[in-house]
Amino acid sequence: MNEEFEEILKDIQNMESDFDEFEIWLENGIERGWITEPFCNTHDGDPYMTEEEQQEWEEGGDPCQVVLKIKQ
Repeated sequence: MNEEFEEILKDIQNMESDFDEFEIWLENGIERGWITEPFCNTHDGDPYMTEEEQQEWEEGGDPCQVVLKIKQ
């Protein structure tokens, strides 16, 4: 095999490994209650919004929201 092909193959394998690690992290975090399940904030709203965030939202603020919320 030529060097360029080997480099491309190595990059692909590294990306797959990163994806696998993220999937393990995500599932572990959800199971242990550290993060929420993913949700679509645009279409579903934020079912995990705190009272403070809700008040800020109602007052016209734009509280920072993520697709995965880290639980305290």
